[in-house]
Amino acid sequence: MRTRGNIIVAIVVAIGMGGLAAPMVAQTPQEKAITHFFVQYDGVFVAKDLVRLAKMYHPDVTIFEGGGTNTGWVDYRDNHIGPELKSFNGLKFSHSNLKIQMLGSDAAYVISEYALETAGANGPTRSGGLETDVLVRQGGTWVIRHTHTSAKRQRPGGLF
Repeated sequence: MRTRGNIIVAIVVAIGMGGLAAPMVAQTPQEKAITHFFVQYDGVFVAKDLVRLAKMYHPDVTIFEGGGTNTGWVDYRDNHIGPELKSFNGLKFSHSNLKIQMLGSDAAYVISEYALETAGANGPTRSGGLETDVLVRQGGTWVIRHTHTSAKRQRPGGLF
């Protein structure tokens, strides 16, 4: 009978511990779709696929980065992201800590962190920071309408 008592105690402890655990927040279908969008985006970015990236941006997107502004996908592609991606070797890029705020059924803003690493002749270059994106859904597909990034301040030695 001692074994049965131990099992009951173990069950009570497990239930009690479950009550102390942080509750999991379920995502709505729209939030799941947006999370999936960013997973896809990261893969397309690392692949340096400008054709697929174009489909992820609104044609009239605005980009605020490093104190500069790009207006429209063509401007961003030709004068910013296109040349930048060509110069990157050994590219690693990811979003994390996404916080999604729905603005109705066809718009949302997302705040996140991003990390970027490239290989260079003098070793890896690492960057990262905070990002705010405004997404709109057009024809059932999420696209980026606006992005604002803020790089983390660099410590001496280039590490953040």
